[in-house]
Amino acid sequence: MFANRRLMTVWQGLFTTIFLIALLVIPASLQPLSWDTYPMENFVQGVYTPLTEAVVADLKEHAQLTNQELTYTGQGVTDSVTFGEQVSTASGFTYQFGKQKVIIRSGTDVLAELPYQVFTASSFDSKEKLTASLSKAWFQEYPLLISLSITLLSASILATNFLFILVGASVFLYLTKKSRFFHIGSFREAYNLSLNCLGLPTLLACLVGIFGQAVTTVLTLQNICFVLVLIWVFFKTKFRDQV
Repeated sequence: MFANRRLMTVWQGLFTTIFLIALLVIPASLQPLSWDTYPMENFVQGVYTPLTEAVVADLKEHAQLTNQELTYTGQGVTDSVTFGEQVSTASGFTYQFGKQKVIIRSGTDVLAELPYQVFTASSFDSKEKLTASLSKAWFQEYPLLISLSITLLSASILATNFLFILVGASVFLYLTKKSRFFHIGSFREAYNLSLNCLGLPTLLACLVGIFGQAVTTVLTLQNICFVLVLIWVFFKTKFRDQV
């Protein structure tokens, strides 16, 4: 890793950087394929706010699902949650529980139209079960959009972290140029050395991610392994060429 720090050209270094970032993104793009639900509130903060305990209790008592169609016999308890063809005029998030689907709006904008296919009779037993059914219906109604959004967000986080530690370590190593005890002579050498030390940690992080670990775990593993590899290289070479 240290001895070959001069071998990579600028274009080879750029290609290797992109390749290692792509390895990190692979698990993030594969994981959503195995999911059947995802919390809607992670995308839209506060979307469940109108679903108060009083609303859930009213739904439990007066709502009934038959052949994926909703029958409601109550009077409603809040302006933010309506039933049938009635559209709420309240500001913020609103719910319209129609006969065949529930429509979620933010003001006058429709956020989602969710059929009752994944709902069951127990979906109205508690707020937790209701929001779980809504999240599952939302994920199954818009799987491509949600999966792409999650992948892009994860890729951005992973790429930013990778570039941060790569450039940060390169700058740190480049500063050793001022000392006559070390043989790192340019920023390109420092960058290539950092890139070489990131190879194995990135492969390990990719494998861990493929087995379903969270992005935070992947990041932590990569960072720790990179530091350990860099320390190992230092103790083996003292950042000096063998005479």
